[in-house]
Amino acid sequence: MPFHKDQIPSYAISPDYSVPLAKLFNVSNGSTTSKLLAIHNNDEALAWRIALIEQAQISIDAQYYRWHPDISGKWLISKLIEAADRGVRVRLLLDDIHTLGADRRIATLNRHRNIEVRLFNPFKIRWPIQLFRIFELLWNLTRLNHRMHNKLLITDNAAAIIGGRNIGDEFFGINKSFVFRDLDLIASGHAVKKLSNSFDLFWNSAISKTARRLITFRPGHMDYRHMKKNLDKNIIRSQKIISRIEKLKDKLINNPQLQNELISSMTEVFYDLPFIETGTKKHMAQELYQRIMQTKKQLTIISAYFIPGEKLIASFQTLIDKGVHVRVLTNSLASIDITPAFTGYERYRQQLLDMGVELFEFRAELKYLSTYSASTINIDYLSLHAKSIIYDNHSVYVGTLNLDPRSEKLNTEIGLFIKNSDLAESVQHGFIKDINEGKYWQVKYDNHGQLIWQFGNEIISTQPARSLWQRIAKTIYYLLPIQQHL
Repeated sequence: MPFHKDQIPSYAISPDYSVPLAKLFNVSNGSTTSKLLAIHNNDEALAWRIALIEQAQISIDAQYYRWHPDISGKWLISKLIEAADRGVRVRLLLDDIHTLGADRRIATLNRHRNIEVRLFNPFKIRWPIQLFRIFELLWNLTRLNHRMHNKLLITDNAAAIIGGRNIGDEFFGINKSFVFRDLDLIASGHAVKKLSNSFDLFWNSAISKTARRLITFRPGHMDYRHMKKNLDKNIIRSQKIISRIEKLKDKLINNPQLQNELISSMTEVFYDLPFIETGTKKHMAQELYQRIMQTKKQLTIISAYFIPGEKLIASFQTLIDKGVHVRVLTNSLASIDITPAFTGYERYRQQLLDMGVELFEFRAELKYLSTYSASTINIDYLSLHAKSIIYDNHSVYVGTLNLDPRSEKLNTEIGLFIKNSDLAESVQHGFIKDINEGKYWQVKYDNHGQLIWQFGNEIISTQPARSLWQRIAKTIYYLLPIQQHL
């Protein structure tokens, strides 16, 4: 798809160290370190996003794989509009794979003089019919199978949120079907400049198209008023949830201990290029794999979708032969939201156990609902969505990359690598606490060599699943030649 001649490049605005966000996180000119805070709690993840957008005075750059038009998605869009109304420049970059039927809303939002929306690697057929999009995907799989999996929010080029969470109710504990257990980092200082550089690279890439050129619909003033009215209705209908998050937001930004909770450290920003030429290696996965091989004592991997492949399996064997303790936390069949992805992991599960890897699979039981969700409704299940690696309890990676073929070869990813024992402990503690509280099954062999799922005295010998249909679907997917796309 050719670069549009009138698609004007734009770049991050240099930080102003007098703005509220710079003062909140004590960001100073010339600093070579970053200040970081791990966000485990879903409520806090939403509250911090609202806080950063509300505090922004100069610019907001948002880059997301998914942005759902639900309670949290609409609320955050309304906050972006409020920021744009007070003169803040807003750049919103969305992957086009999940925008089916959203063209009218995107075009209307893009009408604001201070908001520009671009779509990454877009589909040419814009009709809101799923079948047409599937046909185009199959016809042009080489291009359209390459997606932007990045999740990043940068405000005033002073503070950023990066991690596993997309924008949607399931990521913030308020979905009516299921909710995720996830992980983000707040970053300020030196790391934000590098994150802004990565955003600019994607924003100005020839593969990112401005919505005005892609979408033929031309909104008028009434369309904009209708969108605003719809957003206002959403806020009224969701007032109970919004009021709770607003109170939490005020508590977080007025926390007198915030400076003590922030961890100061050197950071490295890893990210893939927007477009990967055939035969070239992706930077992100290679960097992480190199650091995995440098582990001396203990390696903890948290990956929602874990499909190691023969290369990573060989790396694990080398580490274990050297005495390294390797532990993996991932989804069970019962908790995973994408059943086909589980089949890729299942192919390697017994091989991993045989070589000495400790495996823990997330439990979907709703008795743990209160930990991840404030909802009182009967949701269907809980799911793990975090992506993190802890190396020897002194270094940690947090970002968007799962250890699977799609993240390694097809999607673009981004993340932070931090050599800091305090932050590594902060991230690891949250997940070890989950294990100790029984939120994971440990998968192992019994005395007869059969697979069992165990926590304490609880033992089951049949693989946990949400339904008989999910078991059948898993078996069908297992037989399909889709391994490289998972």
